[in-house]
Amino acid sequence: MSETKMDKPRDGAKERRLGITLVLAGGICWGFIGIFVQAIGPVIDPFTLSILRLAIASALMVPVILYHDGAKAFIIPKRSLRFFALFGLGYWTLYQMSYFSAIQMTSAGVAVILLYTAPFFIIGLARVFLGERITGRKIVASILGVTGVWVMFMTWAGGSAPGMVTGGLLGLAAGFFFATYFIYVKKALVSSSPFITAFYSMSFGCVFLTITTLLFFRSRVYYQLDARTMLLILGVAFVSTTLGGTLNIMGLQRMEAGEAGVLGLIEPITTLIASWLIFGDVLGSRQVIGAVLVLTGAYLIYKQPATVADEADGSPGR
Repeated sequence: MSETKMDKPRDGAKERRLGITLVLAGGICWGFIGIFVQAIGPVIDPFTLSILRLAIASALMVPVILYHDGAKAFIIPKRSLRFFALFGLGYWTLYQMSYFSAIQMTSAGVAVILLYTAPFFIIGLARVFLGERITGRKIVASILGVTGVWVMFMTWAGGSAPGMVTGGLLGLAAGFFFATYFIYVKKALVSSSPFITAFYSMSFGCVFLTITTLLFFRSRVYYQLDARTMLLILGVAFVSTTLGGTLNIMGLQRMEAGEAGVLGLIEPITTLIASWLIFGDVLGSRQVIGAVLVLTGAYLIYKQPATVADEADGSPGR
């Protein structure tokens, strides 16, 4: 009996380390969104691109679910369907609308900075809705991470533009709605598998984004699709949506939302490094310093004792 009890914390720690690895891997995949979008160029509007990538990503999940869980896995209770509908509307639609509007009214750099205030929102929301503890280590890690992102993108955030205040508020709203993703996922995983969670959240997100775009942004829709563009859209759907989202969800199954939110800050580092390697973008001292701050915050999360992260629910996989 005592030997079994001694093994449980060790197994929990291993699961948590696996969760950290999966969340980081998912964040790296998310970081390539900007690379794909930059490679695609101005041949398609952001709303149409988002709809296509969600539609393709959802379709790519179908054979995975059929192979792993079988066709019966698609049959879920009405209550779960309502939850995923809220997930699709509350996260995918409101987040995309806020973020794209913030970019248009301010700049990409300012919008990114405001978006990555999300860890603060995640820690607060996780306390309210998931009962996760707010620890000093989490707070320090999130401050380091958010500061790092600010430092990395500060050079692109200068200047003022019409509607800067409204755009700034929309940027903060994007950070809030981005934070709700982690709460939705943790709630969904109570009764659904990671694959089903990814499939239904993206499917409903695609539906609501399509409706919203047709109702409010139809005049902004444009596209010039060729073989190269379609391949790049397929790439952003598979790498940064299907793969990145699934890895992140599988990681969240094994750790706290507040911790995963800080680790998700690996995304802008990935974007910067990939832009430097692929497109030859300048990687200055500010970006290096910012990346070090983000990674330091991630390291603090990694070193946090597993017992603190797992205390609320008793096991890392629940």
